[in-house]
Amino acid sequence: MAGRLRLPSRPRDDARMTLIEHLDELRSRIIKIGAVFILATIVAWFFRVDIFNLLLEPAQGQLQGKLYVTSVAEQFVSDMKLALYVAFVITIPVLLYQVWAFVAPAVGDLGRVFTYILITLASSLFIAGIAFGYIFVVPVGVKFLLSWAPDRYDTIITPTNYMAFVTRFLLACGIVFELPAATYVAAKLELIDASLLKKYRKHAIVVNTIIAAAITPSPDPFSMLLLAVPLVGMYEVSILIARYVNPTTEVTAHELARDEEDHDEGEMDEAEEDPAEDGDDHPENGHERDL
Repeated sequence: MAGRLRLPSRPRDDARMTLIEHLDELRSRIIKIGAVFILATIVAWFFRVDIFNLLLEPAQGQLQGKLYVTSVAEQFVSDMKLALYVAFVITIPVLLYQVWAFVAPAVGDLGRVFTYILITLASSLFIAGIAFGYIFVVPVGVKFLLSWAPDRYDTIITPTNYMAFVTRFLLACGIVFELPAATYVAAKLELIDASLLKKYRKHAIVVNTIIAAAITPSPDPFSMLLLAVPLVGMYEVSILIARYVNPTTEVTAHELARDEEDHDEGEMDEAEEDPAEDGDDHPENGHERDL
């Protein structure tokens, strides 16, 4: 059974593989990823109009379903970028699998079942992050920013600016939702546990805020907060995942603390019992017994 769960399908001895063999395997996996990406780009090109309308939906109230171009080739370039963006999202599961299959032998024999769980979890979380951003974050951010001071500004948005803002925001949300998957791997490798994540919760809030400011496509603080809130929420989810995947460390800590408390209580009880035992040997007590 353990042999069937081993990853990759053919045994690979990293200690005996030469640099050329490693590079050859890396090249093979990159070619597979590239082939899937090109195929997904071709398919997405035929749905470019639907993709355009879908991404424009959060700003329909402000832009009336139309964007303005300022150069001759901007329309074509924008459609090509949309096709590439969708192809990248579609290729994510293949990319994750090929990367993990390449590095997995270096971190130990974790099994094919673990690989399938990891790829499914990471891909699902990435898609869930994009969906969350599209439904909740992007509409709020776009509405707030495009509605700012309409009496002083006329809104003329180009496809280059709008699509870059939306796609980068959605990608940022997808990356944010990958935190539980990274926690799952680290907990499985016993690198972290729930007690460690709880200990550095306050530090993580500050770091997550800085990360949100770094990956947010817009420099305004409102967009940063929209991304920082789910990032902090994903950190709390990661604590639950670490507790589920690697519960032994936290349980052991509680048991040690409880044993220390029991030991201290036992010593206190013995200290209280000692005077009574000494009193039994006192002459007066013996005289009373004789009476």
